[in-house]
Amino acid sequence: MRVILDTSVVVSGMISPHGPPAQIIARWLDDDFVLIYTPAMLVELEDVLNRAWLHKRLVHVPERIPDFLLAVKVLGKLVRGYVNVAGQVRDPFDEMFLACAVLGKADYIISGDKDLLSLGAYRGTRIVTPAEFLTVLET
Repeated sequence: MRVILDTSVVVSGMISPHGPPAQIIARWLDDDFVLIYTPAMLVELEDVLNRAWLHKRLVHVPERIPDFLLAVKVLGKLVRGYVNVAGQVRDPFDEMFLACAVLGKADYIISGDKDLLSLGAYRGTRIVTPAEFLTVLET
């Protein structure tokens, strides 16, 4: 199963070690699915995870951020290419997730973003909340 994690899901998983986003990250690290990402998604993830406010929230585990970014690069699957998804979602910053879904033939985009979730699916990729995805993993 090929899966995309929205940046907000990763951030939530880093902050709260017990919620659905953290459980999904753990399941990925246990090799329950393949994480796919694009160069643009990695840039955004590195930018957001290196913001000072997040480091303050993770003071108890400062190595988590570099370790996670390394895991994405080593264990995740980088997809490259171009596909025009302009105008498919309200926020242009969310287009990178749709592009990754098409280019990487993703099965799921996991997101808490209402704009993405309102689509339900995009070109065969289901868009679900972290809690919904955990249910998928359990079945």
